[in-house]
Amino acid sequence: MREYGWPARAAVVLVTVLLAGVALNGCSAEPVSEVTIFGPWTDEEQAEFEAVLKKFEEYSEEASEKDPGKTPRVKTRYEGHRDVSQVLQVAIERGRPPDVVVLPRLNDLQQYVNAGRLVPLTNVLGADAAPQLIKLAPKSGSDGPTVAYGVAMATHLKSVVWYDPAQLATFGPQPPRTWPELVAQTKRRAGDQQVRWCLAMSSQPVSGWPGTDWIEDILLHHFGQDTYQSWTSGKLAWTSDEVKSSWTTWGELLDASSPGTDLASLYTTLKMAAKGLLADETPADGTPPGSTAARRCHLDHQGSFAIREYRKHVATSPSPAFSFFPTPAPADKLANSSLQEVSDDVAAMFRDTGPAGQLMKYLAGEAAQKARRDTAAEVAFSRRTTPLEEYKDPVTRAVAQRLRTATLCWDGSDLLPAVMATAFERAVMVYLKDRSRLDSLLAELDALRAKVPESDWMDLSCVPAAKEGT
Repeated sequence: MREYGWPARAAVVLVTVLLAGVALNGCSAEPVSEVTIFGPWTDEEQAEFEAVLKKFEEYSEEASEKDPGKTPRVKTRYEGHRDVSQVLQVAIERGRPPDVVVLPRLNDLQQYVNAGRLVPLTNVLGADAAPQLIKLAPKSGSDGPTVAYGVAMATHLKSVVWYDPAQLATFGPQPPRTWPELVAQTKRRAGDQQVRWCLAMSSQPVSGWPGTDWIEDILLHHFGQDTYQSWTSGKLAWTSDEVKSSWTTWGELLDASSPGTDLASLYTTLKMAAKGLLADETPADGTPPGSTAARRCHLDHQGSFAIREYRKHVATSPSPAFSFFPTPAPADKLANSSLQEVSDDVAAMFRDTGPAGQLMKYLAGEAAQKARRDTAAEVAFSRRTTPLEEYKDPVTRAVAQRLRTATLCWDGSDLLPAVMATAFERAVMVYLKDRSRLDSLLAELDALRAKVPESDWMDLSCVPAAKEGT
């Protein structure tokens, strides 16, 4: 899961803006030439995505000039909101959904497929889009075939731990290759008062998701993709030995870390963690030495989107000021080291219009991916096997390389039904406050699992590494 959230009261205002634009399109006597897009990006990321849309408009204008009267010139209008699900639901209930929506949670895609809300992309996209297609079948009402309903237009690398290479000797001679080595380096002390883990659980209005990432990651690497997929599809109980072990393994790692790490994490944000990982011992803003904000931490388990925040605390130089290593597997299960948790921002089409189809085809193509990389200073990745030379920065190139060579498994919380994912996040926060409640928390989660309709679960399998040259 990614860090998303926005005041709920803004939802009605944004829906009104969205509906106004769609209504104007419907009343026009001219062919539809405006595509409305709704997604989770605001501020800096919104500006980057709008630059990608601008490139599409230029492409559309060129196509229209070559084929006047048949190919309309398409204009785009994007609206961003951190709570996509809530605002989109209101728009759907009013019968005026946007043409294209970028969904940050995969399970939302399944729910809209079940409800018959989405337009299949079978006749919209070309064969070159195959690596990024999300194929699903309706799981309620009248069953249908498994077809492409979504395009993974942005992929975020997870299952990685970030560190400052200059501080490497503080926690070990090299990045750990096995889970026992990671625990041993977490325990290592060098007479310092610094924190081992930059654990950040606070992310209003939805906290706890970085902890769910940890538990999913441990389950995947300690027990393999079959067990992981059984859990994400609702078939494996929360009270099972495998799931419970994943929680306790995480708890044991926190116990091996600096005292108070788990409780401090409840009030630590991603921005604070990034500052702790990379800022000087005495921050330039005058933060008193010895305070929580001034303490250095050495390891941060976070997705590739954290690069944006890390860059705010380092100067540009040939040598990267931060790097990462994959979450290590147990020594007797090193084959699981090739497994990689990822999350996707998925574009789906809610209105069957020619211009919307043109946009979807563009978003699935290399031109849009390159435009996104250029506008985002390379902090943009996809499942497409992008040539590594496209990434000049060694850190972003390493992220792209990992996406090419690992078996990609979707973020577990993104696959879970929304009610299940929310309960999971809350349980993590309780567990960090009181480890003794684990059995009751897992029992409550399992009781909820039994109430969730079978049609609400997803059955997506991990995707093997792409072959070189494809």
